Amino acid sequence: MLVKDAMTRTSIKFFENDYIKEAAKTLLESHMRGGLVYNVRDELAGCFTEHNLLKGLLNQNKAISEIYQADFCFLNETDELKNIKSVDQEIWPILNKNGEIIGFLTKEQYLEAYARTSQVELSRMDAIFNSAHNGILSIDLEGRITSMNPPAEEMAMTTKEKAIGKFLTDVVTPSGLLNVIRTGKGHTEKYRVGKRKYLTHRTPLYDGETLVGAVGVFQDISEIEFVSNELESVKQLVKEQETILDNSTDGICITDGSGTIIKCNQSFRQLFDVRKDTPDYIKDIARQVEAKGRSHNIMETSKDNENSLIITANPIKNSSNQIERVVINVKDMTEFDALRSELAKTKSILEHMHLSERSETFIAKSPEMERLLETVQQVAKVDVTVLLSGESGVGKEEIAKLIQQSSPRSEEPFIKVNCGAIPESLMESELFGYEGGAFTGALKKGKAGLFEQANNGTIFLDEIGEIPNHLQVKLLRVLQEMEITRVGSAKTTKIDVRVIAATNRDLKELVQEGSFREDLFYRLNVIPISIPPLRRRVEDIPILIDAYARMFAAKYHKHLKFTKKAIQVLTNYQWPGNVRELVNMIERIYVTASNLEVGEQEVLSLFSKGDNQGMSHDQAIVVNQLLPLKEAVDLLERELIYKASQSEKSYRGIARVLEVNPSTIVRKVKKLEGGLLKS
Repeated sequence: MLVKDAMTRTSIKFFENDYIKEAAKTLLESHMRGGLVYNVRDELAGCFTEHNLLKGLLNQNKAISEIYQADFCFLNETDELKNIKSVDQEIWPILNKNGEIIGFLTKEQYLEAYARTSQVELSRMDAIFNSAHNGILSIDLEGRITSMNPPAEEMAMTTKEKAIGKFLTDVVTPSGLLNVIRTGKGHTEKYRVGKRKYLTHRTPLYDGETLVGAVGVFQDISEIEFVSNELESVKQLVKEQETILDNSTDGICITDGSGTIIKCNQSFRQLFDVRKDTPDYIKDIARQVEAKGRSHNIMETSKDNENSLIITANPIKNSSNQIERVVINVKDMTEFDALRSELAKTKSILEHMHLSERSETFIAKSPEMERLLETVQQVAKVDVTVLLSGESGVGKEEIAKLIQQSSPRSEEPFIKVNCGAIPESLMESELFGYEGGAFTGALKKGKAGLFEQANNGTIFLDEIGEIPNHLQVKLLRVLQEMEITRVGSAKTTKIDVRVIAATNRDLKELVQEGSFREDLFYRLNVIPISIPPLRRRVEDIPILIDAYARMFAAKYHKHLKFTKKAIQVLTNYQWPGNVRELVNMIERIYVTASNLEVGEQEVLSLFSKGDNQGMSHDQAIVVNQLLPLKEAVDLLERELIYKASQSEKSYRGIARVLEVNPSTIVRKVKKLEGGLLKS
């Protein structure tokens, strides 16, 4: 409320020499509770109230100059009453927007107006409190109920009259408000009473800085939870229907009565270029169904490829039997061989257009991997050098294959080279080839190197950080000039090769150490792609488990079921060996499992065995049982290679710590683990 709504507007002026009796008579006649006093210069000198007049009459004062208040402050007519701070003043002169005195406001008027405003505000708050959908309940510091609205009465199955003044837990079961009183901190939680589920928010009540109670707001979310579950079911159903629709070999579309396409599947988009315009015969059949109100079939020949098409249209009617949509099914009836050829071409096109078609070679569902695969698809189309980085076992070779398969060189050779597995003395001749008689043991007719074998195709240089220093210069020349020189020859040979390199080491750090050429690094690092470890793409772990479980089920003729807790354990594990370690773990489960259901304990026991290896004794080798010497040697070699692989990320590094030739390590790994180190 504003000052102008409570003030007394008056133009009556009292002067200092006016008699008190005359002023009292004027107040009675004008029904005013005070007045403004002016001096002989017509300036406001002070103001007085009825109380001042009565006091003056009792003291037998004569003139107003003896009773008026000279200390005062002004108020503006547009001021809010609630913002008045000098409430000790008995009367205030009031100014309008032009600064003119237009009346006064007494303290009595102020208090009456403020009380009315407070009462209205209290009524409004009480109406909100009682009409709120959620239950509201408050308690004092002793835990006794001080207020309760109708929804809270219904939830507590009592009445406000019975509940007010009683201890909280004598009326309702949840006692969380008492914790708010004890701690002075609010909180939110869900709880269940019987079959109903509630959400409550509890807040402390303060008077200034003093805790005086607590209030809880309760909402029955049972219906919301039910609707939410129903919505999720509907979403899942829609998703399943869309999946079925998109996987149909027939072209399917949904149109309105005029033939405008509302939705269509992938097969329909393959048959017709819907970006340009819907074929006229599709529109015609939709209009005929709309007009006749029943199904309609025609046979047409595609103008694009002259394939024979059978088109079936069916109406979708609402509850009023009116046609809302038309479903059109298009079946290509061309001979089987022609259809298979066309399908192969379509798959080839889709392989370049859609990442989803690559799920067989690289399983990915996490947003980070989907973004990476989108980048891979873009990079694959451009003939540039790519550097793949990432921890051991993350799938660098699979990404390299994906780039090659999606590139214009997909039909050309794809040569894989593990730079860490080739002995240093043979690396130059293996990479660049040699002429006959170039060295002892060389073939008389010479041999083409791996770069020549990859001509017109792609070469994948894995573990590029293991390239010796003296070969880095030659490799740099190959990347710059696209020509190679065989060992023992002075003749250069032009080649056309796309290079994809990979490493699990930090090449920038190797450059700083001086073990890797900086110019070679920048030549390789044209398009860097960093592959995240498995622990950063946990969304992919369940689908990886499913994919490899199906593979090993076929391999070992054993169908196992992983429980949700088992999958959760596998998902929560950090996987230092990444996908390779995960694959080994799944295969180990298929080999060792005695039950058809794999539970949490079975998985934890395998992790426990793996974590405790080599930790129970101080001895380097411990013999627990007798077994054939050859088998024992194989087991020892397996454990030593595994132990070395924990600190060394390449075959050459493993060979260095075990003091053997790198080719020996490669041969042992292939023999013992089929090419994969034990996780």
